[in-house]
Parts: sequence; C-alpha cells; structure tokens
Amino acid sequence: MRYTTERLLRWLLCSCLCVLAGPFTVSAGAQDSFLQRLPDDRPSLDINGLRGFGLQVMSSRHLVLVTDLPEDQVQELPALADQLYEQLCRELGPPAPAADGSEFQLTGFLMAAEERFAAAGLLPPEKYVIRHGRHLGYRFWMRDQTSDYYRRHLLLHEFVHCFMMCETGMSDIPPLWFTEGVAEFYATHRQEPFRAGVVPDSEAGFEGWGRIRELREQLRVADADVLLRDVLQPADSRFVSELKYAQGWALFWMMQRHPELQQSFRPFLKVRSRRQFERAAAGLAADTIARLHPTWLLVLDSLTDGFDEMRSFPQLHPEWEDWSAVAPAQDVFVRADQNWQASGLTFERPTRIRITAQGRCILSRAGGDWESEPQGITIDFIAGQPLGQLMAMAVPTQPGGVPERISVGPAATLLIPGGCELWLRINDLESSRADNADGYQVRISAE
Repeated sequence: MRYTTERLLRWLLCSCLCVLAGPFTVSAGAQDSFLQRLPDDRPSLDINGLRGFGLQVMSSRHLVLVTDLPEDQVQELPALADQLYEQLCRELGPPAPAADGSEFQLTGFLMAAEERFAAAGLLPPEKYVIRHGRHLGYRFWMRDQTSDYYRRHLLLHEFVHCFMMCETGMSDIPPLWFTEGVAEFYATHRQEPFRAGVVPDSEAGFEGWGRIRELREQLRVADADVLLRDVLQPADSRFVSELKYAQGWALFWMMQRHPELQQSFRPFLKVRSRRQFERAAAGLAADTIARLHPTWLLVLDSLTDGFDEMRSFPQLHPEWEDWSAVAPAQDVFVRADQNWQASGLTFERPTRIRITAQGRCILSRAGGDWESEPQGITIDFIAGQPLGQLMAMAVPTQPGGVPERISVGPAATLLIPGGCELWLRINDLESSRADNADGYQVRISAE
C-alpha cells in the first residue's frame, strides 16, 4: 500500500498518541500532576529472622537491599541507587511527596537462590513471573547476573520503574517502548564518577548490556523489525526479546540526546502517566514527527559504541529540493568531521544519477593523521569499506525497506528509488571524527 505524506503524518501522530497501544480509559479524577504518591506498600522485614534463611539486609537512604549474595559483591549497590535517585530528580523531577511525609525508599530483592526467598515468604504473587527482574509498587525482584556491570544495570533499571510509577502504579502507564526505554536509558551508566544515561564507548566495562550489538545485528536480517513503526506498533506488544529493550533504549536516547529533538521532547521528561504522555505527544510539531522516520534509520545505521553525540546525529531539518528542480547537476561539500550529511536532494521517482568526488580530507588517529581521497585508504576498513571512502545512502521518507550504505568512491552511477532522500558521508568510526578535517567536493549529475 502506498503511503502519502499526509497518511504518514497521521500514522506517526496516532502512534505517538498511543492509539497503537490499544484502547484505554483514564479515570475522571486523573490529573496531569500528582499531589501525593501512592502509599508505601512494603511489609516490614524481620532482619534477624532473614539471616536464618541465608539472607542479609543492607540499606541506604533510598534502597533497602535483601540478598543472598556475598557482601563484597553487593555492598556498593544501595549507595549507587541513591546516586541514581538524585540524577532522576534533577532530570525528570522528584516524585510527589508521601501523605505521611516519609522519604522515597524502595526494597529490592537480589536473588542467587530463589528458593531461599520463597522459604522466607519474600517472593511476589505467582502471577508476577520473574524473567530477569520485576517491579511491583515500592518493591522489585531481580535474579543475579553473570557480570558486575549487568547486576548494577538491572538493579538501576528496576529502580527507575518504581520511581516512574510511584504516583500511578500500573493502572495508567505510558506505552511499553517508552517506560522500558526510560528505564534502559538511566540504567546504562558509568560508575566512577557515577553517571546514568551514557552511550558505552566499548563493550569492555559494560559486559552483558549489548543493546547496540543487538540493533546492528538486526539491521542485517532481511525483513527485520527495525523500522520506527515496528518500535511504536510492535506485532507483539509484550517485551519478550532483548531487541525490544534495545529499540526502546535507542528511541528514548535519540529523543533526549539529538540536539534538534531535545527541545521538542523535553515535555516527555515529566511524563508519568498515559494521560501525560498523550498531552506531550499532542504538542509535537507535524514536521518533527515527519522527520522521526528517516532520522531513526540514519541513526541506526551508524550507531556504534562511542557514538559522538555532537557530530554523529544527522541534521533534523535540512533544506531539500526535488531533483527535477535542480537537474542536471548539483554540487555538495561533504565534511570528514560529520556523520551522514544531507545532499539537499529528494527524488520523487526512481532516478539514475552519477556521483563524482574529488579533494582530500584528514582522518585523525592517535598514532598520527592520515590523508584520504574519495576512494579511501585500505590501511583500515570500516563496515567492510575503506576508511575515508565516500559513501551514499538513499533513505525513504515514508515507511518502507531499510536503506543500505552504497560505496561511491571517486565516481559511481546509482539508481535512487522514488520517495527517497540522498545522504552522503566519509567512511570513518563514529568515535573518531572529532579531530578530522576538510572533506570532498561532490557533484551529483544526471546520468
């Protein structure tokens, strides 16, 4: 079915307004802000009695942790939760006060041997199946993980869920991609000094996370569910695959870190309920919604460890002209210190074009600067192509297939599908562009 621009806008807007999530109701008393958070539902703990089950309890201002793991593996976790709480309050706003004036605090159960917690009567109701972690009110449960990083990550993930839902509970939550995306975003952290909401610069130190790898592997799968509509309107609304968590993380991260999206999506930082999500989505400009689809595809294509948030996000609102208005030729300068750059050209119909390039750029490396021409230099390869080679990508403006990088070099003839924008870049790692210089002069002409 062919999508018109008008239909695309309507579809994306409806997705953002949660129509995709199915029908729901909001009680007449629902408000856009909350005067009080829900009552603390945690039963009291018999700390001395728990020792008989092989459990120990350690506490901080905002977390009581019950665990059967050795103390040296977990003693840092309560203080880490306190640090996360302070960042959440700064960036998302503090939770509503309690009716009794008590401070916000959670109880977490970190389990190596679940049977110990069962014997102590500390597991959630049977309907709350624990896959990796599960939250309920002011409590959460999590299984122990195989790496220190991911143990911390999962604890912070569940802490965020409880923080976000302490005012509404489970009765009025935003779409799952959003709630899981927020939790994944703030759980992704560096420890010293502590900072949540980071992009890993390598897999070392983030063992067990793997969200970027999951997204990149899915891009190579035919008919992969990586389009924006697959994230907003998944075929299976349950979060049962690691890919869904990766997509939720990536979309929330893009919304909050893309320099041209930050202002538009700032209202989402205050979202706690479905009603608040609706209101935030209703405030999005139509042209911003329209640009989410191609921007998402461009970001996924170049998302790697060490992604440079200052240089690697594509421009959201470049100036476009249809090829029919500028043919037979258009000149574009492509910089080495930026990721995908708009050619300024769109193609309504399938069109065969010729791209030629000349010039030199400097590609900076720790061992010294390298000079490259449009064919690239085979001393190194990025995504299977020579470092410094001129690349192109035809990006559909409407829901459709996943675009692929096209090797251009000094000259190439390309068939651009209809309904696409042409984007160009110089091949390099996204973590290595900061000190690059110069670029290529590119001519796009009729074939």
